[in-house]
Amino acid sequence: MRAISFKNTALFKRGIWLSAIALILFVAAPSALNGNLWRNPLPSAIAVGILCAALVYFFWNTQMHRLADEVLDCGDRLKVRRGRIEETIPFSQVSTVEVTTRGGFHRFTLRLKERSKLFGDQLEFLPQASLWSNLGALKGLAQELSERAHRGTWSS
Repeated sequence: MRAISFKNTALFKRGIWLSAIALILFVAAPSALNGNLWRNPLPSAIAVGILCAALVYFFWNTQMHRLADEVLDCGDRLKVRRGRIEETIPFSQVSTVEVTTRGGFHRFTLRLKERSKLFGDQLEFLPQASLWSNLGALKGLAQELSERAHRGTWSS
């Protein structure tokens, strides 16, 4: 059994959400501390609204919430975890594996032959950190995994 995903995905996702919250508080804090928030809330509300719109666009573009926290290669199946929920996906259910880029983040996208309870018809996860900057290696690994899926085997 070996990990094929980034081992700190859960921490990474949590850090992005906490950074967004901190940024919103940072923008709203000056008005709140000066007492202007209650006298004239419009400038602060406009700034926070624009920031929130930009953050919504970022989160929609990156789809961070869809990423699996951990993906383990268990020979003939994948053990996938997101949060506290874990699902086992037989490798025979994997249709294709490709590298996609959303919001500047490379990720593996496994398209499934049948819908999974947790992930729907596709599973996305970040690759190991050693591969992040090497798009060629990511595509090579995705190609290898796709070929193995078509053969119906998954060897460790």
